[in-house]
Amino acid sequence: MKNYLLGFLFVLTATFAQAKSDDLTDLSQAIQQATTEQKALFIMYGREACGNCTALKGMVASKDVRLPKSSFIVVNLNCDDPTQKAAFREKYTVTGNTLPFVVIAKPDGTQISSRSGGGSAETYNDFIRDAKKELK
Repeated sequence: MKNYLLGFLFVLTATFAQAKSDDLTDLSQAIQQATTEQKALFIMYGREACGNCTALKGMVASKDVRLPKSSFIVVNLNCDDPTQKAAFREKYTVTGNTLPFVVIAKPDGTQISSRSGGGSAETYNDFIRDAKKELK
């Protein structure tokens, strides 16, 4: 049992470390990359200590939330980081009062759709599907 638990913790840690290393944390860099690659942006604005934010990051990392790398660039902005907060708030209007705040944007950073608060993978997949209609 102990070995099983250690193995599980290793896989879980590796999954979150991979997700974190793949996500961009510089909004202007992400927009530049999205423009170059002609990909939409999936911007998660939250904090490390937020349960809803952690749950969303986990669903993205496990691919339960379907964000194909061929279509999306994932941006993970920490609202407790003054630089990331200023960049996000300069470009997007936060509505709602529950983290995470999620924006789907065109490659140039123009906001298409947004939502706040937690949700299931199905909820986020519906949100993404609806936003994709506006990307075309």
